[in-house]
Amino acid sequence: MTARRVVLCRHGRTVHNHAGVWQGQLDTDLDDTGRAQAVVAASALARLAAGMPSPSGAGRGPVVVVSSDLRRAADTAAVVADRLGVEVQLDKRLREIDVGRWQGLDREEIVAAGMGEDLARWLRDEEDSRAGGAERRRDVAERGAGAVREHAANLADGGLLVVVSHGAILRATALALLGLRIVPSRWLGTLRNCHWAELAPGEPNWRLLAYNAGGEPDGAPSAW
Repeated sequence: MTARRVVLCRHGRTVHNHAGVWQGQLDTDLDDTGRAQAVVAASALARLAAGMPSPSGAGRGPVVVVSSDLRRAADTAAVVADRLGVEVQLDKRLREIDVGRWQGLDREEIVAAGMGEDLARWLRDEEDSRAGGAERRRDVAERGAGAVREHAANLADGGLLVVVSHGAILRATALALLGLRIVPSRWLGTLRNCHWAELAPGEPNWRLLAYNAGGEPDGAPSAW
């Protein structure tokens, strides 16, 4: 058994996203824009699912929605799952990267607290740099990719797996699944809120079909 397609979708916008604050595993809520983004994403993902018939050719193929248990992701996933007519499965392994001492701070506050050089090393994509003294990119890639592979393997053949999570872990996870180096992470850009990567599972590595794909309020697809 395996999923036919896997969508790695970032949650909707939060106040901290808008203000440039490092959230990490801080449990924040969607703002009004984020909730509206979730509705648009849900409609676009429903169209994607509708275009994937079951292996028997009768109706839509199986769909599973899995999410980080942090509220901003879980609430986004709930909107998507409701539109798809399924329940959300929560998985703590899909939480955002732990940013340690940077959590709840913006860039200026991190520098003012004497952690500017640590931040600079992180932004330079240095191999063993730890975000706020906590997780490394390869650490978060390992737990994210492990979770996604497990959920994809448990889905009936031809199904669609939608994973709702966070920007840093999703980028690292996508790189790991594609068999690319985790560092430098700039192999892939940052996923916008409620946009996603679409991948096809394979051996030894997966294939990238779309990146920063999403729905627009007028219903038109977008991707770059």
